[in-house]
Amino acid sequence: MNWRAARPLKIIVINDAQDFADLKKEWENLYQNSTHATPFQSWAWLYSWWESYCEDSELRLITVWDGDLLVGLMPLMLKRWWGSPGWLLFIGTGLTDYLDILVREGWEAQVATAGVEALRRMNLWTMVDLHEISSEAAALSLCRRWPGPRLYILQKAWQGWQLGYPVIEVKPWDELLMSVSTRLRKNARRSLRQAGEDGVRCLLARSEEAEHAARRLIALHQEMWQGRGIDQEHLSERFRSHVVAAAKRLTVCGAGGIYEFWRNGKVVASHFLLFGRDFVADYLVGAKQEALQRYQMHSLYTWNAVMVARSKGIARVNLLRGEEPYKLRWATEVVYNYRVVLSRKPAFGRPSRGGTSHPDLARR
Repeated sequence: MNWRAARPLKIIVINDAQDFADLKKEWENLYQNSTHATPFQSWAWLYSWWESYCEDSELRLITVWDGDLLVGLMPLMLKRWWGSPGWLLFIGTGLTDYLDILVREGWEAQVATAGVEALRRMNLWTMVDLHEISSEAAALSLCRRWPGPRLYILQKAWQGWQLGYPVIEVKPWDELLMSVSTRLRKNARRSLRQAGEDGVRCLLARSEEAEHAARRLIALHQEMWQGRGIDQEHLSERFRSHVVAAAKRLTVCGAGGIYEFWRNGKVVASHFLLFGRDFVADYLVGAKQEALQRYQMHSLYTWNAVMVARSKGIARVNLLRGEEPYKLRWATEVVYNYRVVLSRKPAFGRPSRGGTSHPDLARR
């Protein structure tokens, strides 16, 4: 499908997965030139998600072009439940911490207007349900232009889960330690000292090793949470395939990577970091039981994330969704995302206040 927007931009809605795959080069160029993009809007992340989680979804990838230049992209999918009219959601809903559209710098107003026109002309949907939108997201400009009903929900909690994003302000390590509790400071220093004495080395897996490193991380993650109520989705093959594919592709394009803690020639722990413009995000962690017993692993993960952020000149480490106590002990602040629902109807029922109403889209 394609038509002309009110401005001299061309809108093409991609419905075919092969066209999604073939858009990689143009997508990556747009990503590099989008002010508010995070690694979760990269082709590497979203195409990997689509490969593993596209079941029961129809691709509705809205692209906006100025001639041959891709200037905007709204990565949507259409879901229908039990024969009901469809809902449009972002590709990646559920496992993805930040969702948004991509807009080339300088085309913000035109792309927002074109996106509204594309949604108005697209059929078979009754709701656009956009989760995990940050306060700086480009999608908010489009939502403000929507001529029909819209609802903004601050995503703070869902089914007992606190959905804030603990964030650490990056400082020199010793300075950061002075901002946490005395107990945590002592435990962190003890763990780092013990790791140094044990000869533990933390290394970024190279691109040719990223797939194997991701598989090791999944195994370590499952071992770490054994008997502690692991999210069942993290035991699924589709979760494994998504993380493996995303880790490999993000490592190749430099937007993320898996850091492994080696001791005596073996990996005893690892974590998956994503590199944004203004944050380093800690997406997934795992460790052997022996490492958990010997070290306070979350101190080692935090130390490495802070060191990586400092090396890249990035001011924040984002611990991502979930206000678990081990995150809050380190956090400088907690920030929240928004959920925005757009409707064609004059009125619509209020959705659940937290995450998605549909259990198959829950994150963890």
